[in-house]
Amino acid sequence: MSRNSSVSLKPFCYIFPSFNMITSTMLIVLVPQIIMLFITKSYQSLILLASSIFASHCAEALDKLAIRKKRYDFLIATFQGLVIGMFLPAGYPPVTIFFIVLVSLLISRYAFGGVASSWMNPVAITVIVSYAVGSVWFPANVVTLDHLQIQNTSLALIQEGSLPVHSFDSTITSFLNENIFSLIGISIPNGFVSLIWDSGSVIPAFRFNLLTLIASLFLFSVQIINWSVTGSFLLVYLILVRLFCPLIVGNPFGTGDIILALMTGGTLFTAFFVLTWFGTVPLTTGGKILFGSLAGIAAFFISGIGMSSAGAMFTVFSANILSLFIQMFEQRHCCDNQSVKQIVAERN
Repeated sequence: MSRNSSVSLKPFCYIFPSFNMITSTMLIVLVPQIIMLFITKSYQSLILLASSIFASHCAEALDKLAIRKKRYDFLIATFQGLVIGMFLPAGYPPVTIFFIVLVSLLISRYAFGGVASSWMNPVAITVIVSYAVGSVWFPANVVTLDHLQIQNTSLALIQEGSLPVHSFDSTITSFLNENIFSLIGISIPNGFVSLIWDSGSVIPAFRFNLLTLIASLFLFSVQIINWSVTGSFLLVYLILVRLFCPLIVGNPFGTGDIILALMTGGTLFTAFFVLTWFGTVPLTTGGKILFGSLAGIAAFFISGIGMSSAGAMFTVFSANILSLFIQMFEQRHCCDNQSVKQIVAERN
């Protein structure tokens, strides 16, 4: 009688990636953006990132000392501090940011729960507090009603100098128009390449949209994030901007500037790195789609057509409150208690 004597050293497989795997992967895909801050000599932003990360680690250490048995989550603390720093404007005092991040994270942890079980995004809370304390350091929204009356708002902002145009823009734009876009009978004006590559914002999360898109494709490919939340959020938000923003100023229906909405205000960075934060997302696929859709509606009313310096974080804050009710509904009607306990255990 033959026997199978082969023994696997790894008899278990995981349906979902662990928190450490998710966090380490997201940290890796954000490294190019940090490198770009060095290349562009954005030293003030780098100092703020360091201050925010240090404060996040201090909050983690104090939390560990208070609970004693809790392990020190180095990756979580680093990622949390990094994402917070990415939403802070250059020029904000680093010492002030240190204390804001430290106090906000400690209060958020004890008021809303730990990293995996928190129902309120700690990044959004911290950035909102930073905005409330020092709104003077956040850039003002330069989009006026006069801009909204122009169908191509982003182009108007580029032409007036509110959005920068890099020296390489015209060369790349000409190449794309002659070799790619001419095949389908369209062309793009100068400035759009710069907007996608580096918008020039003082807030790092708003700047490198192309790197954010590349990072998101990698995260989707390794199943770190899925389309349920991010896809529904972006789809609903952009549809509302395209269809209804022009009606506010009497422009034709369906002529809103989705490029401006997508490439400014940290829309992409928020969709891929903040909106899907641990513990703040509903459990079921339907709940996730509803959550993302409601977030898109909130973004439309809060951030509008784009260029908002803190609208993305207020959008996440509003969506997290709505997510709480969605999750309560799921626990009562969509899942049996055992299933809910199992999913919550996986989160923790």
